[in-house]
Amino acid sequence: MKTSWRTYFGMLAAVGMIFQLSTEKGTAMNLNLAMPWGDACSPPQTPYLSFHSPQSDNLLFATGDTIELQCQAGLRSLGLRWTLHRNMALKPFREGTAEALPANRFVIRLDTAGLPPGFYDLKVELDTGVVNAAKERLAKRPVRGVCTFGWKVDQMAVADTRPADFSKFWDEAKARLAGIPLDPKEGPMESFGPQAINDYNVSSASLPPDYDPKGHRAEQVESCKVDFAGPDGGRVFGWLAKPAGPGKFPAMLILPGAGFAARPRPLEHARHGYVALDIQIHGQEVDLKEYPRLPGYYDEFKFDPPSAYYFYNVHLRCLQAVNYLASRPDVDASRIVVVGGSQGGRLGVVVAGLDPRIKAVVSCIANSPNHPHLRWVARCNGFAEPGDQKPDLSITPTDGMELAGPPPVRDDPAGRSFAYYDPMNYAPDIRCPVLMNAGLLDPVSPPVSVWAIYNRLGSSVKEIVAIDGHGHDWSAEFDRRAWRWLDRVSNAGSDLKQ
Repeated sequence: MKTSWRTYFGMLAAVGMIFQLSTEKGTAMNLNLAMPWGDACSPPQTPYLSFHSPQSDNLLFATGDTIELQCQAGLRSLGLRWTLHRNMALKPFREGTAEALPANRFVIRLDTAGLPPGFYDLKVELDTGVVNAAKERLAKRPVRGVCTFGWKVDQMAVADTRPADFSKFWDEAKARLAGIPLDPKEGPMESFGPQAINDYNVSSASLPPDYDPKGHRAEQVESCKVDFAGPDGGRVFGWLAKPAGPGKFPAMLILPGAGFAARPRPLEHARHGYVALDIQIHGQEVDLKEYPRLPGYYDEFKFDPPSAYYFYNVHLRCLQAVNYLASRPDVDASRIVVVGGSQGGRLGVVVAGLDPRIKAVVSCIANSPNHPHLRWVARCNGFAEPGDQKPDLSITPTDGMELAGPPPVRDDPAGRSFAYYDPMNYAPDIRCPVLMNAGLLDPVSPPVSVWAIYNRLGSSVKEIVAIDGHGHDWSAEFDRRAWRWLDRVSNAGSDLKQ
């Protein structure tokens, strides 16, 4: 029996939030959680096993008859067996035993013949010689790990699902939004100095005290609550933060990860020189003690017509936030950028695709692109739909190697509706510079999904950072580089140093 339909716009977004909340990850430019800072990494993690390749430092390969991967074990070991899978597929299509080297290192050589372009999971099991261990520290034997790598990922086959009336659909939506007066309201402004920003980061924004001191553009910032009219008769609520004093500053819209939760003040973003706005995309306040789940996000889906789908108004709230920033007298409307991670990474692509005023976008670990492929993988694993909790016994699991081209496209109300919301279908309309990243081990935003956006971007200035060994998580060094990248592509800090 199939459980209730949970799409990657719902269930996997929820899984992403579970990972975020359970590990207390730091999330700066790309997620920004309203919770204390913590240093735990997002799963999956394999502390006793690490992978690298002498052929590629980021585990992306484009040429060669053989891919060589090396696994370093942090335990005494007798041997290592491996299986090879298509990304996120459970059933392997190859298996073997690794070549053992001294110092507990193992070499795995994979023939590239017959590998369709895309991503692959190499799963390993380390034999430590320990059986029925009584000691608790040995209880997790055998040790298992996974390494994901890419093969000719720029040639990966992706189904073309963009509807013929895609542009018309969203142009009409934007025209309706334009008829709604902003009616902006602003609460009392509070001031924050360097120590207050650091303290707030640690206690309330899931950030280390100051991870990028070289990126400071302002040492004093101001912050307040704001709200403005939404697309559905309600309001859009957010936290605004800006460098202290008057000026024409660049602006940054920060879009949140999945779920219903409070939002933090974007003080770190203001310290980097931006009029920064972090919004609650569901039309809820930013600092409630409890957040009810609204129907249509996790369940009670409406697909027909496509404008009835939950994310229709979410997308319009994000666009209204751009309208609000552009209306502010202290904002240089020619320098508006958008950033986010997970759900926020997806929405950043959406906003940049729908609004040509966006100067640059940083999209991190973007959730839910390439829905046809995600559904196909679910069926390879014996499930009818992505996120089903019980297998469909009428479906025979496969290793997925029967598919070399694009996955099949579903023609039903859900499939037709998703085509208007799949972020890969917004990518061709983006002309501004784009910086993306992807954790190759990310089970929430798998690389085969994220690259579907990247490969379709219409921008001539684009870059994606593959973070091998990384799950659904934040990287301080990526963020530091992203701040410098924004400075270069949007001139967003050249005149702001106080």
